[in-house]
Amino acid sequence: MAPHAEDCEEVERLSREEYQTVPVHQGRRILPVEASSAQAWIENEDLNPGPDSRTNSPGENRRLLGRKAEKSGLQSGLTLGVWKQSKCSLSKTVIKPQAKTKFQKRKDVLIQALRPPYFIISIIIFIAALHLCGPGEWRAWLEWAPGAWWQEPWRLITYGCVHAGTAHLAINALVALAVGWRLEREQGWARVAILWSGGLVAGALGAGALQPRVHVVGASAAVYALLTAHLPNVCLRFGHIPLWWFRPLSVVVLGASEVWWAVMRAGGATSGSGYHVAWAAHALGAAAGLPLGFLIFNGENSGDRRIVWCKILSMCAIVVAVTSAAIHFTYWYDADHYS
Repeated sequence: MAPHAEDCEEVERLSREEYQTVPVHQGRRILPVEASSAQAWIENEDLNPGPDSRTNSPGENRRLLGRKAEKSGLQSGLTLGVWKQSKCSLSKTVIKPQAKTKFQKRKDVLIQALRPPYFIISIIIFIAALHLCGPGEWRAWLEWAPGAWWQEPWRLITYGCVHAGTAHLAINALVALAVGWRLEREQGWARVAILWSGGLVAGALGAGALQPRVHVVGASAAVYALLTAHLPNVCLRFGHIPLWWFRPLSVVVLGASEVWWAVMRAGGATSGSGYHVAWAAHALGAAAGLPLGFLIFNGENSGDRRIVWCKILSMCAIVVAVTSAAIHFTYWYDADHYS
């Protein structure tokens, strides 16, 4: 039985009054929120949109949120008109140093080469001042004398501060500058100072054992220790120092000239003047420079196996030399005989 027309119109009118549509604008729903002073568009990626097409558009959800709305974990985009960037995304500007010209490189090399050896210059100035201004009584108190050093051990080093004359001092000063300039620049003043002292001690002990009647003055033993120390310096820094071939050559030339000079003066030419050359101090000072250089100096090739063996052999040589000197001066050396 068909319904009456009036009943249908009444149902339709009630349905329209009870159903209130929610205003929708292109898939966006305006939520009733409290009035706020600042609002922002926040764009969220919605991976699982709901079934309601009025509140969710395909793949995204845009809502006008208020100030109290919390931000979701997937939030990205524009917030208050500021684009959010992470610190990692900001690329750091790297300023590359400008390449040096040939003139600047040569200038740096020249400045490095002309830097003065502070220890060598200081010790030369001190020796020259002591020689020119010091009283004569200091000479007898500082020189190495047979028997006297046994009770005054400082003479093992202080004899290098006094010289036989101005010519003797000038020769030692010039050779020390020529030999020790580059050595101190490459190894530092502290290592050169230790080498200088070790050469003096070795020269004094060698002169006491081989020339027991000779009074020794001068820094020749220390200068010869600096000379022979260039050989371990070349081995330790081979490939990193300039003119490496010239240094062994200079050692051979100066050593040969010293031997020739000692042979020429070995006769009785200087016996009348009372001036004798302490060739034992020169020889022992030169011999001490080689093992001391391997033990004291440092370089780029220090970890090489051959250099390590050289260090071990140098340590053994120094131990044998010190032990031999101690035995000789304890049992065979008559200290009071020459005092």
